[in-house]
Amino acid sequence: MSELRFEDVSVHYGSRRHGLTAVQNANLTVPDGQIVGLVGESGSGKSTLARAAVGLASVTTGRILLDGAPVPLRGSRRPVQLVFQDPYSSLDPRMTVGASIGEAIPRRAPVAGAVLDRRAEVARLLGLVELDPDLARAFPGRLSGGQRQRVALARALAARPEVVIADEITSALDVSIQGTVLNLLHKLLRELGISMLFISHNLAVVRYVATSIAVMYLGQIVENGPADDVLGDPQHPYTRDLLAAVPDPGHPPDRPDDPAVRAVADAEPADPHRPPTGCRYHTRCPIGPLVRPDRARCRTEVPTTDHRHHAACHYASSAEPALLTGDPTTQRSTS
Repeated sequence: MSELRFEDVSVHYGSRRHGLTAVQNANLTVPDGQIVGLVGESGSGKSTLARAAVGLASVTTGRILLDGAPVPLRGSRRPVQLVFQDPYSSLDPRMTVGASIGEAIPRRAPVAGAVLDRRAEVARLLGLVELDPDLARAFPGRLSGGQRQRVALARALAARPEVVIADEITSALDVSIQGTVLNLLHKLLRELGISMLFISHNLAVVRYVATSIAVMYLGQIVENGPADDVLGDPQHPYTRDLLAAVPDPGHPPDRPDDPAVRAVADAEPADPHRPPTGCRYHTRCPIGPLVRPDRARCRTEVPTTDHRHHAACHYASSAEPALLTGDPTTQRSTS
């Protein structure tokens, strides 16, 4: 069993007066053997939550648990591993591929009394991510972006993790390569039985890989549920807006004279250093006080999550269904 759980996790940077709360009271579960997608725009707190899980960001309040116990952040055992977004900066250019992967291999063999052949283990890990074992002698500068990201994934797997956190690992890759990396993740999930938190701003990608989806806005998780339910019947207006941003030839965009469109277009983005009171999305919400003055409670009252998908919205039932079309599998590379 390898269940990763975030319980009321908050991460605050800086002083209490002048600092920034990047994550506030986040509750999220990554079940054993499943991929959970975490989506949201830049600055929503996704990467901070990922860094907190591996000890790169200090948790201000709350707990991060693996199978009910605190995640080990020190020592040789690191059961939660993070794959970073940029494959060009995540590898040391002065180290060979084999050295980078070998550095993450535990010193002790997985079987008591056995002698671990590190060179053979590096070759096995490269084969696991569908790379030629001969690349172990190469330096990162010789590799393409897709190859570097696979090496970074192999390095994370070298630590024999129970949970892998993939932070925007396809965003820096060409579209033609993204599909092959996503297929690789599915394969590894089946073969290794690991759990994964997959972070992305691309809903089409998350829909393809994730069994459940959590939506994050301005440091808070505003909706969470099974992938098909969240994407097929979104309850929070922010989720609906994310879906509407995905190009869909079958559904033309809203008319320019739509008051909701005009209100949202004229709204200023919220300042994360001084988040809005009440519902944090009310300053941009197309079903909130920008469009409906009678919904002033959104400005002052923090919404509960007593709705479908735990949607943090006073008027969750007012969110109209939206369907996501397009499948990233059509963008797969056959190579």
